[in-house]
Amino acid sequence: MDEQDSLQARITAAFPRISRSQKKLARFILDNSLFVAFGSAAELGEKTGVSAATVVRFCQTLGYEGYPELQSAVRAGLPTYLHKVQQMEKGRKGRGALAKEETAARVFELDLQNLKRTLDSLDQNRFKAAVAVLAAASDILIVGAGLSSGPALYLAHSLKVMGLNVRYVLSSGIPLALELATLKPTSVLIAIGVWRYVTGTVLALERAQSVGATRIAITDSVVSPLAQRADYAFQVATDGAAHALSLTSTMSLVNTFIAALSFKRPGKTARALREVDAAYRQGKLLMME
Repeated sequence: MDEQDSLQARITAAFPRISRSQKKLARFILDNSLFVAFGSAAELGEKTGVSAATVVRFCQTLGYEGYPELQSAVRAGLPTYLHKVQQMEKGRKGRGALAKEETAARVFELDLQNLKRTLDSLDQNRFKAAVAVLAAASDILIVGAGLSSGPALYLAHSLKVMGLNVRYVLSSGIPLALELATLKPTSVLIAIGVWRYVTGTVLALERAQSVGATRIAITDSVVSPLAQRADYAFQVATDGAAHALSLTSTMSLVNTFIAALSFKRPGKTARALREVDAAYRQGKLLMME
């Protein structure tokens, strides 16, 4: 286990018993590695609304002697692409606007790093267990609102054409309440949420837990409200080049679930796909050349 993995493991283990202000601090540390790597304890405290002394005490709660030791653990996990990004930024300051080709290189470099980080954090045993649960489920409800609605819709559509009993909700309120009312112990709820965690998605996990349904979360932090309420939580890296997050790794993880389920039930998947194709053709829904 490297230093960054150890930091994440320490925060995850301590998270249930720490105070609300420390939980906010923990989430910030996990989600803002670059700031923590170079910012002081006072600056970190200012960002999270706590004192520098609270930052130090939190570090000690995790088993570090103080903030410098935690900071070293964060620096050890900084991605290698930062050197290239820093070079681009230096060039931008000297020449004005960032060239289009540099923008493309930066975005693709970040996404490649996001994919690597997501793959490295994927627990294969947990993933296989989640796939087995999905394959055996009586029905699957996928919930993802706002930024997460795209991956949620894509996953729902893909599993549906494979013959699985899938429903989806891309909002909160009455539509979500109606779908949650049908959950049972043999159901599986997949909740997708990154950055700003929609209240309805979090409450959906709590509802699923209350009826004994299995809960799977795809989220961007091991201490997000979704991860804390899931039986199987999977973390995706979402660093973006501009103001927006990147969903590249989220879509890749969704694709991984789709492929794994297809391989687990090949006969049923092939039959379902043939039936869907026949329905499309009979309904003249496809343009034929």
